[in-house]
Amino acid sequence: MKRNLSLILAIFFLIGCTPTDSPPTAMPPEYVPTAVALTAAALPSSTPVEASPSPVPSPTSSPTVSPTPKPTLTPTSAPEAPQAAIRMLVPGPLSKVISPIKFKGYVRPGADGNIRVELLGEDGRLLSREIFRKYTINTLGAYVNIDIPFEIRATAEFARLQIITEDEYGRIQDQVSVHLILLSDGDAEINLPDAPYARAVIYAPETKTPIYGGTVIITGEMQPYNENPVIIEIQDEAGKTLGLRVMYFEGIGRQSFSTTISYEVSEQVAARLLIRQADERISGLVYVYSQEILLHP
Repeated sequence: MKRNLSLILAIFFLIGCTPTDSPPTAMPPEYVPTAVALTAAALPSSTPVEASPSPVPSPTSSPTVSPTPKPTLTPTSAPEAPQAAIRMLVPGPLSKVISPIKFKGYVRPGADGNIRVELLGEDGRLLSREIFRKYTINTLGAYVNIDIPFEIRATAEFARLQIITEDEYGRIQDQVSVHLILLSDGDAEINLPDAPYARAVIYAPETKTPIYGGTVIITGEMQPYNENPVIIEIQDEAGKTLGLRVMYFEGIGRQSFSTTISYEVSEQVAARLLIRQADERISGLVYVYSQEILLHP
């Protein structure tokens, strides 16, 4: 019986391992769309999701890096003051100096290259004067490096060193001054110079602007030397005053101003518009700024 059972099992084993050629059961037609959809969902998508392209640097060049832009500052006041026509480098205000004074600076010469350097004592007496000519095309002016000798009787004395240029008619074109302490003996103590910008500047009218109607409208800025009034004056070629205005400023800080000056002429006049201020310690002017204008009736 065991033998018969083994034979029967062998027959069943051979039947199960024999491949069959019968076709698979056909799928009902109404189920085909559903099967296709399920099959597509189960497979990975062959179309990538559309995304915003990222810039890829060229393999043959380095990427360009743009620097962070600096903020743009919009000026809310008058234009920047120009460089001073006379700029003192050495000595600075209230320097203690011994003879000779070592003066260095830049000066835009006057007519025929004239430059005048004067040293005045505290009582207004002239201690030293140098007059010479310099010619230059440098916009800063001619470089000046001179020694200024002096003699004083006291141990120390207050003084004013002034540099002056004049136009072809002998009118003061520019003057800049610095107060010093003169020592008869000892060691010099040199202070730093003032800022390189002009203490006074006229924004309107511009240089050699024709003016009509008997009134000059003036706008500008001024940094006074002291609390004395500031005079704006119009002079003709002979130095005659054609118009004048007195202005008072509060303190010695830089301040804007606007004013008018009346004039009367019968023909065109090449006039000079000056801003000047007197010294408060030593007699005479401490500062002059000027420019040319053309006056018409």
